[in-house]
Amino acid sequence: MAFNKHIFLKLSIRLVLVLILLLLFNEIYKRYFWKDDLDSESPLLLDLQRFEDSADVIYFGESSNFSYNPYKDSLQDRISDFISYYYPGLKFGTINSGAIHAGLYLPLIQQIKEGSRVKTIIVTLNMRTFNQDVIFGEDEAALQKQNVMYKPRPPLLNRLFMTLNFYDDRDAKERDRLMWKAWTFDTLKSDIVEFPYPTIKRWCEVEKFPLPEGGEDMKKRELADHYIKSYAFQIKTDKNPRIADFDKIVAIAKKKDLNLVFNLLAENTEYADSLVGKNLIWLMKTNRDLLVKRYSKLGVTVVDNLEIVPGWDYTDQHWTTEHYGQYGRQLIAVNVSDSLKKFYPSLYKSRTIIK
Repeated sequence: MAFNKHIFLKLSIRLVLVLILLLLFNEIYKRYFWKDDLDSESPLLLDLQRFEDSADVIYFGESSNFSYNPYKDSLQDRISDFISYYYPGLKFGTINSGAIHAGLYLPLIQQIKEGSRVKTIIVTLNMRTFNQDVIFGEDEAALQKQNVMYKPRPPLLNRLFMTLNFYDDRDAKERDRLMWKAWTFDTLKSDIVEFPYPTIKRWCEVEKFPLPEGGEDMKKRELADHYIKSYAFQIKTDKNPRIADFDKIVAIAKKKDLNLVFNLLAENTEYADSLVGKNLIWLMKTNRDLLVKRYSKLGVTVVDNLEIVPGWDYTDQHWTTEHYGQYGRQLIAVNVSDSLKKFYPSLYKSRTIIK
């Protein structure tokens, strides 16, 4: 028995020493190397650290926030900038980067310190990030690598996990295979509208714009297929990873007592209708309705911008993106700023939209 106690004591001492060393190494890494690694690999956490003690409101967004039309826009201000102009008495911070989604907003929101100045967060709700093309996108491995450093864990552990590829690092070939599998087998179902071609693959295979002299208008056909690949899906709340991300954001915001606004972005419904038809529009609106209803019931202020931006104001006229000209960015900002009145009624200042 004495022998066992002796071994236990020695092991305990060694474990304590190892723990102390790990804590020491973590502090050394955090003090001397961490911010350099964040700057090169995961800079959004640095943005959060800069804003959480100086901003009342933080806007989380992707390229929709900062893209603009270089040929038409006289104003290059971001959506978040336009929102802030309606509340000159509040300090706004913006955390944005191209191609990111709720899966990256989530750990950043988890990192907002208790007792920080931040009281309201506006989170971009991009409906297209719920589709197969984005979920299995080739950029996802790079995003997940970046995301490792945002997790609320000891920084040294995050660095180790990133070094060891301890994240979803499936290559582009495997992700492409999964995307095509979903496009081939995910079946569209409805008792309201008909889907003669009930999968994305079959829908994209059919002829769409035959010419009188034979052949097909391939430019219109390719654009129509882009819209089908982007929006011909039905959100399954029990399986879609974006739903899980947004659900967790809601729970975290409640725990931290943060006002939460979801900014549901505009999509080019005018072009989707003219190029594809009413059944695709039905899918887009049905997915919108699901998201608005689900998160409104959970107490979130959901700003519905789905149909607010006219087709001509989209910067990308030959692709499907949420990139707007200055008019569209201002229209979205108006809707979001109106939603903030419930939190800051006396601080709102009206302004004129510049078309």
